[in-house]
Amino acid sequence: MAADRPLVLVDLLFHKDENGPAHHTAEYLENVVVRRGQSFSVGLLFDRDVDLEKDKLLIEFQYGNNPLPNKGTMLRLPVGDAKKGQWSATVEKAEGRNVKVNITPLADAIVGRYHVVVEAELAGEKSRSLRVNTRNVVVLFNPWCKDDLTYLDDNAKLEEYVLNEYGYQYFGSRYSIGNRGWNFGQFEPGIPEVVLLLLEKSGLSANARRSAVNVSRAMSKMVNSADDNGVLMGNWSNDYSFGTPPTAWNGSVDILLQWGTERRPVRYGQCWVFSGVLTTVLRCLGIPARSITNFQSAHDTDVSMTIDYYFDRRGYRMESEDSVWNFHVWNEAWMARPELPEGFGGWQVVDATPQETSEGIFQCGPCPVVAVKNGTVYLPYDTMFVFAEVNADKVYWQNDYGYFEFLRHEKNSVGFHMSTKAVGTYGREDVTENYKHAEGSDQERVAVRKAVGYGTTPWTYEDIIKNEDVEFSITANEEAYVGQDIEVTLTIKNTSAESRHITAHLTVNATYYTGVLGAQLGELEEDVTIPPGGVDTVKMRMTSKEYLDKLVEQSMITVFVLAHVDTTKQVWAGQDDFRLLSHDLVIKGPSEMAVGNQYWVTVEFKNPLDVSLTQAVFRIEGPGLQRPKTIPYGTIMPGETARIAEGMTPIKAGKKTIVASLTSVQLQQVTGEREVTVKQF
Repeated sequence: MAADRPLVLVDLLFHKDENGPAHHTAEYLENVVVRRGQSFSVGLLFDRDVDLEKDKLLIEFQYGNNPLPNKGTMLRLPVGDAKKGQWSATVEKAEGRNVKVNITPLADAIVGRYHVVVEAELAGEKSRSLRVNTRNVVVLFNPWCKDDLTYLDDNAKLEEYVLNEYGYQYFGSRYSIGNRGWNFGQFEPGIPEVVLLLLEKSGLSANARRSAVNVSRAMSKMVNSADDNGVLMGNWSNDYSFGTPPTAWNGSVDILLQWGTERRPVRYGQCWVFSGVLTTVLRCLGIPARSITNFQSAHDTDVSMTIDYYFDRRGYRMESEDSVWNFHVWNEAWMARPELPEGFGGWQVVDATPQETSEGIFQCGPCPVVAVKNGTVYLPYDTMFVFAEVNADKVYWQNDYGYFEFLRHEKNSVGFHMSTKAVGTYGREDVTENYKHAEGSDQERVAVRKAVGYGTTPWTYEDIIKNEDVEFSITANEEAYVGQDIEVTLTIKNTSAESRHITAHLTVNATYYTGVLGAQLGELEEDVTIPPGGVDTVKMRMTSKEYLDKLVEQSMITVFVLAHVDTTKQVWAGQDDFRLLSHDLVIKGPSEMAVGNQYWVTVEFKNPLDVSLTQAVFRIEGPGLQRPKTIPYGTIMPGETARIAEGMTPIKAGKKTIVASLTSVQLQQVTGEREVTVKQF
């Protein structure tokens, strides 16, 4: 028989072994983590036997520092009372002092941390558990739930885009695509707490945190430090004296933990680092996300949706605010867009790299990928900017004593090989067709003209007919490694029935991957006369001694050409970019490990250059295997093999990946990886 006093809660149990697998949250080592729109169980242990006919139970969920029922931040759930359109709490089982309750959050519940309070009442007298002594529940987006706007009906993609802790970032040039492993580590100890802190500091109201649109946009600004003292400080200067070079990072974990501890921006990031961290944050919150690399990515600064280049009369390129990055890495996040016309849900571009402001803040997206493809650039958010990145035309101009003369449109010049890690494999998936119709097709040209019509120079595409009968193309030896000689070739084809005399001016520069020019590596001017229907070439060769000390990070090189055809007055301007390859690190160690046992892994690198590598630093990590670790090495002499050894003790079972990097003054972007299988014995 029930006592004549209200129940007193002794313990609150969250059945992690049951809720974790059901909610796909078993990998979270801390907190009670569940997904909205799906029931989870809690166990209530009281100080006496429960009589549900007399004892009334209520569970209260409190969100934020000032929870209020009218704001939707205080939810009072009578146990056993399920109402449509509200959170519910029902009894699954009651035995003695134990009651097992199923709680179902709404599919549009506020995402984040809730405090839980249990209230019991008997004959009008109440007993409440102390808030300070109760545990918290973290509620995430639920892409497994049909009623959640992040719903993705593909288990393989959910495994990849929500649960996978490891992936790739692609870099290089359109002709030479490189990849490096990236440890997203969204389940690593401490990461969920940091991500929830970012959500709390984002400036979003509690109810705005129901929406993946709002949350993804807010996280794009919080990952950079430009406005909100966010996670990463950008640096493209090639001087990283006061922080870590962007090429040294192997993943997001070290960055997020450092920000969470110090509460100040981590130095330094560039686009792939911003993207990697944003992928971690979005996956941790339950939003399907992936990193996307766009090669020859345009940066349009004046919303014209064209990229304008200017040359002086001598053939030298003049400064321009517009640029084309050799590559740029952003994110896609999966969600419905009910606030937009039908058909614009699915993958949305979200970009944390601080390039241009949006609504006065360095944030970007979410922008529907399908809107970019079709030139529907008036839709929010930042669709004009993204369209230009993937499908702007280059326009070349020459300064003729203050008057800028139109030279040519270059149509097939921006947006190539948009790349992301393939689902379930270590291969690369090309998603270019999601962003643009086939180059030169009627659909692609219609999209371009449609988009430019909404820009600042809608008259750009007035047709211009010119007499052009000489064709030009630029190539380079794309398989050359840093330290080898390089050769650039300009091929000239005369399609006319008369001979043509051409003057070609070539300049070669070291280039930052953002398109900003570094030191000039070489220059050549040459005259050629080509017979009717003939082909000739102009070649320019550079030895490693001529360029090695002038290279900047990523080892990118840009070739500019300005050519004049004397007879017809045809002028051709063009450019091409290529990347010198770097050698990989070699990681050695067991292919199988067991949880709790220590294993030794070695990382090796043989210096291929004729110069010493100074200030060499190794970095190594792996989700579930090893927290990020930095190991200064010093100098690696020419031909010397540098070697480090690191002990690892796995804490999680499954397929894991070790990733390592090497940075030095002379050589950057040296990476390696090794997959291991960890078993639970």
